[in-house]
Amino acid sequence: MSKLSDFLIEISVYFPEIDAYQMSALEEGFTNQVFLLSQNDLPTLILRLADIDEEAFYINRQAELQVMGEAASLGLSPELIWQSGPVVVTRFVPQASLDWQVNHSHQDIERIAKRLKQAHQLSLISHEYRVEQVIALYVARIKALTVDPALKAEAAYLQVLLNQLDIQPSGLPAVLCHNDLNPKNVLMDKQRTWLIDWEYTGVGDPLFDLAVVVKSHNLTRRQTKILLDAYQLTLPQQQALDCLDRYCRAYALREMAWLLLKYLLNPTDTLSLDYYFEFKGTPSLNPFMTPLNGAQK
Repeated sequence: MSKLSDFLIEISVYFPEIDAYQMSALEEGFTNQVFLLSQNDLPTLILRLADIDEEAFYINRQAELQVMGEAASLGLSPELIWQSGPVVVTRFVPQASLDWQVNHSHQDIERIAKRLKQAHQLSLISHEYRVEQVIALYVARIKALTVDPALKAEAAYLQVLLNQLDIQPSGLPAVLCHNDLNPKNVLMDKQRTWLIDWEYTGVGDPLFDLAVVVKSHNLTRRQTKILLDAYQLTLPQQQALDCLDRYCRAYALREMAWLLLKYLLNPTDTLSLDYYFEFKGTPSLNPFMTPLNGAQK
């Protein structure tokens, strides 16, 4: 990460009011630089400086901002205060993000399901999101960027997994999806639940959104059924579970491809490469290490 002073220079061009705040870097942002702005030692705002290749990762900033604004107006997301260029400023909320090892209570699963149901009622946008197409895009770019023979083998591995994907869309009407509702994009305590970081938003299958929650929030089969019941899905449960299993595999593959692509676009980002190999080699993360019918218990 560059020195904070370097970011201040860039940010001040887009957000001149920055001088009125005390600023400290947060560790939450893995792809972007995120800062806490305080006044008189009281947390006030959150500032995000976009730091990712939007085209390479299929991010539509215009769509993201449109959705952020509507989600904030409905109380789904913190208030959007300012946006200019790569800088987005939102209202600070006291709720913290969840841990990657989160173990949800049944009540919290129901709360997340209801928030996701609300999110899926947001206005449709022109930006579509089909996970298998996004993965194919990532893998194609990985192949184009790869020179090292060892990484060429990883690109081939991802292509094999992509060929194995058996996506069977739910057949439900397409909705506005978040597409990345992992634990770090949920701010939650006993009173409130917020959804944040709409970078990967797009119109698609609501079951993919549910699958991201199932996989990244470590839900058991029983908890997955609670999620489905709380969401009030109209599909037969077994059909929904089968669809979720396949989308969970797609989500895991997207994450592996995303990590490797992130490294290839910035070879100094060795942490992303380390995370890629950790993800690939961990059975609880990489469902391709086990048969499909044994992916979730």
